[in-house]
Amino acid sequence: MIATTRAATAQWREVEGAEPKEASGPGRRRAPWSSGRRRTRTLPRLRRPSTPSLLRLGMALALVPVAVFAIAVQLGVARNDTTVRTVGRDATRGITVAQALKLNLAELDALVVQDLLGTVTLTPSGFPEDYNAKRSELHDNLVLAALRSQEGEAYQQPLANIDYVLAHYHTLVKDAFAARSDGNTARVATIYGQAHAVMVDTLLPEAEFVDKANTYVLNNTYDSQKARSASTGRVIVVTWIVLVAFLVLTQLLLARKFRRLLNVPLVAASVVAVVAGSFAITRINSSAEHLGEAREQAFDSVHVLARARATVVSARQSEGLLLLDPSQATAAQEDFTARANQLFRVQGNDDVAALARSGTVPEGAGGYLATVAGAEAGGGHDASGHEVVVAYGDFLAEDANIRSLVDSDAVRTARGVYDNARTFTVLSDAIDDAQTADQATFDGHARRAAAATSHVDEITLAAAGAVLLLALLGFYLRLREYGA
Repeated sequence: MIATTRAATAQWREVEGAEPKEASGPGRRRAPWSSGRRRTRTLPRLRRPSTPSLLRLGMALALVPVAVFAIAVQLGVARNDTTVRTVGRDATRGITVAQALKLNLAELDALVVQDLLGTVTLTPSGFPEDYNAKRSELHDNLVLAALRSQEGEAYQQPLANIDYVLAHYHTLVKDAFAARSDGNTARVATIYGQAHAVMVDTLLPEAEFVDKANTYVLNNTYDSQKARSASTGRVIVVTWIVLVAFLVLTQLLLARKFRRLLNVPLVAASVVAVVAGSFAITRINSSAEHLGEAREQAFDSVHVLARARATVVSARQSEGLLLLDPSQATAAQEDFTARANQLFRVQGNDDVAALARSGTVPEGAGGYLATVAGAEAGGGHDASGHEVVVAYGDFLAEDANIRSLVDSDAVRTARGVYDNARTFTVLSDAIDDAQTADQATFDGHARRAAAATSHVDEITLAAAGAVLLLALLGFYLRLREYGA
């Protein structure tokens, strides 16, 4: 009974966690709790990556900065080329056609006055031959403007309005020529006055809207594309720095691990990366600079001179209107003065003609010609703008002479001066020459902007491939060295 109780007590102590008495004798194992405390389970220690594994990981990671840099350059060049193509060709063509359209309209109206004052033969269509030629040229430019205009009603509707109203204008002009053939001078002046009102109130404003709409597209496209190109340029710089830093850091780590000062393939990869990044960034920046010169200097002068050319034609039309209907002298003078102020004006100076003939453009002068002369003074232009200002002074002096002759009843002499059109021709030729020179400057900058990034994407892609191969070779040599 006592033995049974002792055995039960020992079993109870084992269950409750009491320390049993250590057994002795052969074949007996020590109980796991014999030390007096429970053992804790420990996590297995992570093995440190082996050197070959680290080298293989470096080979895999080398692909990332190289690929990101190559992609950034490809994207930057593509965006830059899109900007150059839009500004240098697509948008500027629409503006050029719009300006030609406005000039055609002004020339058509001035030609009507000139033919009504002279002795021209009417064709079976009821118009003089020169009018038919100018009308055909206007139609061709109208079609071209429709083809090159932006999509949307806001851009197409003004062209449709011009095409619709032109029919009414042609009808009035035809009636004016018919009245001239009948010798009805009063009716000629009345009908042409109606035609001129259609031109001034509807046709020319619609053409001006077409010009402004295309200019808005150009400016908006240039600004947005320029901002995108600039952001992409910053990405290229960052990815380039990351790539070079990766190669340099890899070189240092391998030098520390293998006690080798230089890894020749990695050094070569670093040199290629530095040269490739510098080349890409330099060429893209050069393209952006040329495009900025083309857009912000040369093309602005081209645009302003085109407007000046149409304004000069409208000013000559005002002279013709004075001779055609002297009773409208006040209106003709006001119209001429408005056109003259658009071309060149100086606050507080009553003798603008003498100032212009001297070639002087004082600070604060306004108008198209003053703008061109100011850009010329800023550099990057020839002396053609100065010549335009001088020719404009002669044109103003001749206009004053014509009006003086009309006031003294020497209308026939005034018509002779008008028909000779000497100063008008000189001024028009000077504007055309200046515009041609600035257009050549614009085209040159646009070509250089396009050429600056020519094959940059291909060269950089090849360089990135070389960097990757050299980096992999550098890792491979150390891996083989370690295995040996």
